[in-house]
Amino acid sequence: MVMGVMYSCLEDYMGLLTNAFIAIFVSFLAIMTILGLAQIILVAKAKATFTKIAKVFFILTGASGFGIGFSLAMHGLVYFVAIKLFGEGIWNNVPGNDEPVFFMLATIVCPLALLVGAIGSIVLIAMKKVRI
Repeated sequence: MVMGVMYSCLEDYMGLLTNAFIAIFVSFLAIMTILGLAQIILVAKAKATFTKIAKVFFILTGASGFGIGFSLAMHGLVYFVAIKLFGEGIWNNVPGNDEPVFFMLATIVCPLALLVGAIGSIVLIAMKKVRI
């Protein structure tokens, strides 16, 4: 349901893009969200002897992957629900005429966390602090 709302919001604002690109984009976000959640669960339940810092980097990578998809879905959902509840004029008094919190999380905070987590994981693997 959330992905359907997100799809409808993307379709309204990206009229220049084809439906195939929108379907690929939404599929990518869904896969990234599911894989991020799977990584968090697998690292948390891992029987391997990860160091604490390795677990932190792996969970950070998974959480940011999950956060990108989740935040974009929540951005679309909050935008949709606010318009349905309060009418289309609700965003006239908001700078940028949009819901900024989840959008900023999805476009700035989570990608930076993904970058930090991925680089930290790669460095630990390269230094042989973590066995794969």
